[in-house]
Amino acid sequence: MSAVTTRRTSASTSVTDVLLGLLLVAGGLVLLVGAGLRVIPSTVALGAFVLVAGLLGVLGALIGRTSAGFFTEIVAGAELAVLGLVLLRFPDASVATAQLLAGALFAVNGIVRVASATEFQSQRGVMLVGGAASLALAAAVFLGALPASVGTLGLLVGVELVVDGVSDVLIGRHEHPGRR
Repeated sequence: MSAVTTRRTSASTSVTDVLLGLLLVAGGLVLLVGAGLRVIPSTVALGAFVLVAGLLGVLGALIGRTSAGFFTEIVAGAELAVLGLVLLRFPDASVATAQLLAGALFAVNGIVRVASATEFQSQRGVMLVGGAASLALAAAVFLGALPASVGTLGLLVGVELVVDGVSDVLIGRHEHPGRR
C-alpha cells in the first residue's frame, strides 16, 4: 500500500471515528436530557434507540478497521446492540434485570478499554478514562446506588453513549495525520 493510500485510509478512518463519536454523543445527550426532564421512555423505544446506537457503533468499527480503538469500539457497539435486542425482545421483563444486564455489559466494556490502554499507548489516557467511567457505571448498578427504572436505565445508557462517543472523537482526532 502506498503512503498516499495509507494517508487517505487513516484520514477517512479518523473522520469516521469523529462522525460516529459525534452521533453517539448526540444520542447519549438525548437520553440524558430526557432523563433530566423526567421523560420516561418506554422499554421498546429505549430498546430501539439502543439497538440503533449499537449497530452504528459496530458499523463504525468495521468501517474504521485500522483504528487503534477498533476492538473497544466493536465490543461497545455489540454490547449496546445486544442490550437493545433484549429490551425489544423482552419488553415486559423486569427493569431490574435489564439494568443488571446493562451493568454487566458496562463492566465488560470497561475491562476491555482498560486492557486495550496497555496496547495502544498513544490513546492510553482516553481508553483509561473511558474504561474507568464504564466500570463506575457498572459499580453503580451492582451496588444498587440507583433505583431500577426505565428512566434510570436510559440515564445509564446515555452516559455510556457519551463516554463511547467522546472516546471515538478523541481517538479519531488523534489518529488524523494533520492533528498530531
